[in-house]
Amino acid sequence: MIKRGNILLICIISTITLSGQVTRVAFTKPGYMLKIPTSSIYRTPYVFRTGISTDIYGFADTLITRGVFFETDLSNTFKIGITSIQGVGSAPPVEFGLHFQKRLFVYGDISFSAGVHDLVLKQGDKELNIDTKTLSIFGVISNEKQFETSNLCTYMGFGTGGLATGFGSDSTTSAGVFAGILLHTSIMAERGGVEFIGEFDGGGINAGVRIPFTKDYNLMFGVNNLVKLYNFGADDFDLSTTKNYPSLNIGLDFRIPRVKPESARRRRLEGMVDEETQLILDMEEQFAIKLDSTLKAADYEIAKLRDSLKIFEAEIKYLTSEVAQLRQKTAVLEDSVRSAKLAKHAMEQNINLALKHLSRSLRYFYAGDYREALQEVEAAIELNPNLALAYARRGSIYYKLGDIDRATINWNLALRIDPEYDDVRNILRALNENRLRSTGSTRKE
Repeated sequence: MIKRGNILLICIISTITLSGQVTRVAFTKPGYMLKIPTSSIYRTPYVFRTGISTDIYGFADTLITRGVFFETDLSNTFKIGITSIQGVGSAPPVEFGLHFQKRLFVYGDISFSAGVHDLVLKQGDKELNIDTKTLSIFGVISNEKQFETSNLCTYMGFGTGGLATGFGSDSTTSAGVFAGILLHTSIMAERGGVEFIGEFDGGGINAGVRIPFTKDYNLMFGVNNLVKLYNFGADDFDLSTTKNYPSLNIGLDFRIPRVKPESARRRRLEGMVDEETQLILDMEEQFAIKLDSTLKAADYEIAKLRDSLKIFEAEIKYLTSEVAQLRQKTAVLEDSVRSAKLAKHAMEQNINLALKHLSRSLRYFYAGDYREALQEVEAAIELNPNLALAYARRGSIYYKLGDIDRATINWNLALRIDPEYDDVRNILRALNENRLRSTGSTRKE
């Protein structure tokens, strides 16, 4: 609801013509500076802040403005402020101001916020009227640096209305820029630390200091519009243009800090915690216990996953080596198959040539030219020494030539190569039984 209301409010206000400037009391805006808005990566360390502030333009009662302010964070990113200011003059008007801003972006030490300041309801004759002259729509970016003993915050932004007055000029532009520096020191660190402030608010240069005298109370001193300090308490003071005159500021603020866990636990041990705070602490402890057990379980699961990853990595390395070996074996087998195919091809070619020689030897054998037939058989055996037919043929040729011993040797060689060679077995059996007659009665193998 807050987010939608903010957007609607900004859309309505952006259509209003903004000009001029009325009194803005220093230190009454949300944030830590005198008059410019701020942004932070952190939520404010207090539940709310309230206080009073006074701008002194001269030493007459009619040259003093007074303000009362209140601010708080409605969420981690949304801040609201309320002011009530009594202006200068013999019958000073009363103003009620509203201030809204929201943090939109955080990156490291840098944050960006946007909002609306000085939505003023000004007291008229009979009723309150909205004064659009000082209403400011702004955006501000901050950079927060932490050192050993101090913090340095810088702010730069742009805005309309009261933040758009030209520097050193009485005119008001539609939009202007502002900037500031805040140094939080370790002086009086036990009370929170002294802060030094310097800023340009779009119309002049301001400086101030915030001094803690307890952890919750701070005194504030400032000087507005330093460039025109020579004009302080001028006799020709114009009530309608206070921006042309310097002023001194004195203020006091009071903060309700957020309860820190350590302080809350100590207070609980001392029996100084109410029921609501006790409930919150119990919930925090239960959450911390659950979170601790969850983190331990997560660490255990992560350790298991790491061990599993190591096992998987070892298995992957083993499988990778196995794949490399299998690829090597596959390459060897492919080479072997290729060699076998080549040998088979060569063997087939040799067999074909050997069969051709055996065919020619058979023609010579039938023609009675046993010497030529023997040469053809020898050529066939040289090409393929595993042909049983070649040895059988050579045995028959030797038998025809009358060399029974060499014939018997070749027939036995043929039978050793091919034990199923029945024709050769019958010849050897007949030879053993002396049933072979002359060369004319022998089968011509």
